[in-house]
Amino acid sequence: MPTIESKSTSRDATSTFQDSLYHHARALSHVSVHYGSHNNEVQQLLEALALVARNGRKLVFLGTGKSFKVVHKSVAMLTSLGIDARALHPSEALHGDMGTVRPGDALVLCSSSGETQELVVFLKHAQMVLEPSLTMLVTSSTRSSLHGLVDKVLYVPQPQKFHETTLQHGLPSPTISTTLMLSVLDCFCLALSELYFDGDRDLRLHFFRKMHPGGGIGKRLSVDSVPVPKSSTSSTSSTSSTSDECHISRDISEGLFLQYIVEFDYCVINGVRYSSHLLQDRYRAWKHLSRGHTEPKTALNGNWNLEWVLAPQATVQTSV
Repeated sequence: MPTIESKSTSRDATSTFQDSLYHHARALSHVSVHYGSHNNEVQQLLEALALVARNGRKLVFLGTGKSFKVVHKSVAMLTSLGIDARALHPSEALHGDMGTVRPGDALVLCSSSGETQELVVFLKHAQMVLEPSLTMLVTSSTRSSLHGLVDKVLYVPQPQKFHETTLQHGLPSPTISTTLMLSVLDCFCLALSELYFDGDRDLRLHFFRKMHPGGGIGKRLSVDSVPVPKSSTSSTSSTSSTSDECHISRDISEGLFLQYIVEFDYCVINGVRYSSHLLQDRYRAWKHLSRGHTEPKTALNGNWNLEWVLAPQATVQTSV
């Protein structure tokens, strides 16, 4: 029979499991909110890498530790979709495997900290002997040793409140950081494949079906179940998957606004489509600021202000 102490420990462990799932979800939500208003840099990265792939060159992914595990997932996804990609460990590269890289290939370096010394040493040498068309860093850091050695950066935001040491009683074992990097790269690779196929999702699906005949996916994507695309310019009708969305006016009440951003995935305001995650985050920020102001009839004293929610920085600057 378990002792009272072991039952208590078991309950604590179960709570840790539940809390960890919640923290992962919150961290992913934070990334979603970040890219709700920082999409220009992603578009530039996608176009740059799509050009490399269309020119018949490879995307070579590098990383160490857990990041190297993530690298293998990204490479597997891209190759199944027709984009030539390879995984390369920087230590092995310095012992001859650097020959994998050909002139015009793109180097994608994955490091949450941006301080992985194996990548620093590799990149400094690679820049002297290789001719990559593009070097890109995937990282959660805003400043690091690798930032100054690459052309572009795909940012994976992970603020201090979502760091492993903060949430895991000081334990730095990578959990949230790897989840975020894997998720961001999965989404990025999916978008890249869409650009590579010129937005033709039927053609992409047809290619993937030919490359994946095995397993449960292969059964679902049998020849009879997926029509062969009629041309390379087929369906490009929608820019995103079908989701619940609502249209709201700028004179909406605060209560109705809250109802909509909880009930719907997206809200369209004056023709601009916002994710509900982004609106929820901005509403929370507005509430926090409004509680700190007691002057009557100011923009931030709790009076409902949709303009601030939509563009907080611009509204704060004009109201001071």
